[in-house]
Amino acid sequence: METAIIIVWSATLVVALILTLWILKLVFLIVRTEKDIIKLAMTTLTASHGIERNTALISGLEATKGVAGKILNTAMAIEAGSSSIKQKLQGVEKALRERSL
Repeated sequence: METAIIIVWSATLVVALILTLWILKLVFLIVRTEKDIIKLAMTTLTASHGIERNTALISGLEATKGVAGKILNTAMAIEAGSSSIKQKLQGVEKALRERSL
């Protein structure tokens, strides 16, 4: 009878050891996965700060829209003035050629 008890007890210890090793492996996998999740969370946090900084400038674009319109109007006025000056200079050039002939 004692031999049977020792065999059952030994078999139970072996099964318990195998289950303990299997659970330990699962714990190591969980810890490694947790570290990966934390690493990815930190990367995501860094990226979110960059996105926040970049999108904060969008509100400033509204202010530049009005200025850009004024710049465009001024550029168009300069272009019209330049065109007028060009036409006048071409007229002067034509008059000077006719006079020199």
